[in-house]
Amino acid sequence: MIPSETLTALIAGLLAADAASVANPVACKVGLIVANFTPTIDLLMADLVISADTGLVAIAGVPGSQLESIDPDTGELIVEVKTPAGGFRWETPIGFTGPVTIFGYALGNNAMTTLWGTQRLDPPLTLTDPNQAHTAPVLQFRIDPNKIT
Repeated sequence: MIPSETLTALIAGLLAADAASVANPVACKVGLIVANFTPTIDLLMADLVISADTGLVAIAGVPGSQLESIDPDTGELIVEVKTPAGGFRWETPIGFTGPVTIFGYALGNNAMTTLWGTQRLDPPLTLTDPNQAHTAPVLQFRIDPNKIT
């Protein structure tokens, strides 16, 4: 069967409100991936190197349901990770001795033990000195409803 548009539109809403994953009442976190990686569906948190440097640790998002919509240009279903006050923004502290290269972002549970998704930063960004900051772009899952069968 090919699902109807009505049914496929429910998918983003179900994911955005799934309390067992991205809509957990204990906020998910976004961490900086600091080793080269290739985003694939079968990645695990253990496959990634997440920054533990002061000022560059994982940041908690907004707990509860995330944003969901449909892209009017592509028809893709979108689940957008809500940005916390201050954003997903990292800054190297005084005394930082770097360098640290950021290859992307990992969305995980609050303990950063379960991986919900990754996004590659292209090109990677290298922080070398104190007081350098980086803010993540909008983090979204995009689901092509034409690939759901």
